[in-house]
Amino acid sequence: MSASAAARLPVIEVFGPTLQGEGRMIGRRTMFVRLAGCDWACSWCDTPYAWRPGALAPVERLGPEDLLRRLGALGPDCRRVTLSGGNPALHDCGPLVGALHEGGYLVHVETQGSRAPAWLGAVDTVTVSPKGPSSGMAPDWPGLGATLAVAADPDLKVVVFTEEDLAYAAEVGRRHPGVPLTLQAGNRVGEDDADSLLARLRWLADRALGLEGMGDVRVLPQLHVLLWGNRRGV
Repeated sequence: MSASAAARLPVIEVFGPTLQGEGRMIGRRTMFVRLAGCDWACSWCDTPYAWRPGALAPVERLGPEDLLRRLGALGPDCRRVTLSGGNPALHDCGPLVGALHEGGYLVHVETQGSRAPAWLGAVDTVTVSPKGPSSGMAPDWPGLGATLAVAADPDLKVVVFTEEDLAYAAEVGRRHPGVPLTLQAGNRVGEDDADSLLARLRWLADRALGLEGMGDVRVLPQLHVLLWGNRRGV
């Protein structure tokens, strides 16, 4: 396989500019590159079209030059790019990260913390989002630790639906006290609307305010869902 072919990535969608809706970078203008494939299967995943058989959206194989052209055409004045999925850590994004930096972009990555490729250390920021019990996935403490060890300027984000998720988030914070932690009110696509999301956010805020060890935690919604609903391209 040629170097050019090896650098091509399975892309589900490229969109923006939009506002980052989650984690420490919430509210920042960004472009998005969403990659196909995931090594987990969370019960409440809000992007099943990026990985689930039968729901997988069309995939384009694009190299760094292709993506730079696409990003420049969509948002010529937006110089931040978020790599998301699925799980972008499944792929060798090193050549893309290098090309984005050469093109004047800041690069942010979103991953669940199950894989720790070396290129995560070359980006600008990484949001690591381990999944709690409501996801149906078992905790991967070694994977999370390895990802945080290699990731550039990491922060943690735990999606919370239940008391069990909240207890899991507290354990994540206890194990990694030096990493900024965000609690995000969960969102079930096809079930939740703005009223139910705000009610869950209020419950989470009340619980987090009274929970020991949560002194420096952030409590946030999915901003883009409150603004534009559960749809692609935002």
